[in-house]
Amino acid sequence: MEQANTEVKVHAVDNLYELLSTPFPVEMERTVRKGGTELVYLPVSEVINRMNRVFGPAAWGHEVISCGRDQTDPDWVVAHVRVSTQVRIEGKVSHWTHHEGFGGVKIKRTKAGDIVDLGDEFKGAVSDALKKACQHFGVGLYLARDIEAIEIDDAMHSRPKDEPIVSKDATPYEKFATLRAQLNEEQVAELRSFWAEWSGGRSVPKPSEFTDEELQVLTTECVRLLFGGEYASAVSVGDPQDHE
Repeated sequence: MEQANTEVKVHAVDNLYELLSTPFPVEMERTVRKGGTELVYLPVSEVINRMNRVFGPAAWGHEVISCGRDQTDPDWVVAHVRVSTQVRIEGKVSHWTHHEGFGGVKIKRTKAGDIVDLGDEFKGAVSDALKKACQHFGVGLYLARDIEAIEIDDAMHSRPKDEPIVSKDATPYEKFATLRAQLNEEQVAELRSFWAEWSGGRSVPKPSEFTDEELQVLTTECVRLLFGGEYASAVSVGDPQDHE
């Protein structure tokens, strides 16, 4: 792939991911039904347009590493694509960064068993691999993510500094999820250990299966971890004189 040095519009690094990962208008999305499930996808033209707009046509490109009929299942065409983009620091090209993706399509045949258009299947496999490589840069990544994970991520990164950590109108699970999203990796590991000990080794429930008591306990533990609190020794309630 030729790596041109043409000057292009430069975006701040901290704004780059936001530009790449912003969800597309629903009018640009398409749906397809597979196995009884309706899936949402983006046409490759929209993905290319997003990359062109963010990086500029001369500051990114893709290379087809391989594309051909699968050796295990010849009814499939598979492709391996590498997408490369310029990384600029203070307006100058620092280096190129790369992400790779794999994609595939099943070959369409007539009722007589003849292949309809093998070239079209090659194009489809490359387009699929290209889109998956661009997902690593953030383009269309939201379509592959769990909706609850996106909501937690948004809550963590969009909260103004002068607002409370958790909205007073949030549901018990939303309070817990918002607090958990603010934990670092070490704190998340501590939270998991706490849950394993407190629950007696029970697996983590689905969001809708938490009891109010469990959410209250986990929320309290999140607050303790965030603010560096310590456990207090348990004191039994008895004669006030016993505690003087």
